[in-house]
Amino acid sequence: MFNFLAFVDMTMLVSGIKIALAALALLCTAFIIFIVMKQSGNSDGMEAMTGSSKNTDESETFYGKNAGSRKEARLKVLTYVAAGILAVCCIVMIVLQTFVD
Repeated sequence: MFNFLAFVDMTMLVSGIKIALAALALLCTAFIIFIVMKQSGNSDGMEAMTGSSKNTDESETFYGKNAGSRKEARLKVLTYVAAGILAVCCIVMIVLQTFVD
């Protein structure tokens, strides 16, 4: 194992890691865009003024009301996780660019 690492050029290894991190950051970015677009927007109460209603017949049951909040909570957690992974990828890429090259 150590003999293999002795023959590997560090610049090639670092550039491979940078490419992998950039690809992961790109995937996280696309995932965040997709997840945020799937989330429903926050309402400021304007539907009461216009007379429209967001409630449908299926959301009037106990499980229907909770299903929406569970889905929104899951999407919110996925957004936080993907944003955290994106932030870590970017920080590691900056550190590699600054200190290793």
